[in-house]
Amino acid sequence: MKKRINKYCLLAIIIFSIGVCFGKLFDYGYFILTKEISIIESITLFATIGLAIYVVKILEKEVQDIRIKKDLYIAKISEIETILENIEILIEYPNISYNKIINRISVCRSKKNIFKTIKNNFKQIKEDEFNNFNNNFTNNVNYLRELLTLIDEKDVFVKDDIVTYSNNRVNEAFTKISAIKDILFEIKIRINNL
Repeated sequence: MKKRINKYCLLAIIIFSIGVCFGKLFDYGYFILTKEISIIESITLFATIGLAIYVVKILEKEVQDIRIKKDLYIAKISEIETILENIEILIEYPNISYNKIINRISVCRSKKNIFKTIKNNFKQIKEDEFNNFNNNFTNNVNYLRELLTLIDEKDVFVKDDIVTYSNNRVNEAFTKISAIKDILFEIKIRINNL
């Protein structure tokens, strides 16, 4: 930190010196250089420069900390999107392990705890808005779970831990996954705009 302050002070002195040199070379009559230096003005000038550097550094650090915090939450939300993409890949194949599907859905449902953390750390998000995100996500994931795990003879058939989905059920699941991704995208945008 001291090196940076010294660097800025040196830069200010160099700029001032260049200004004085140009003032002497191009004397237009309104730039008068005296050999007298007012101590009060000098102290005021350097205090102003020092304060400006200090404020810029503090604000820059605060903005950087907030950006890192936002990026961490957005990365956590991206993990949920990755799980959803894995589910999409799994259900495209005709013979899938039923336990794999249940496991992926369970992991996706357990990740909803991120919403509580977001609520606690970003007070700018109103209670209603947060509840809307949380309820939409939970309802859609629960519906996706029912689509993929509720066994019926028409659309979901399980034999020896191998599940087969009808085309209709796969399309419904893709639509629901897309809706969940849209909710997650809205949350990312909302966090980014804080």
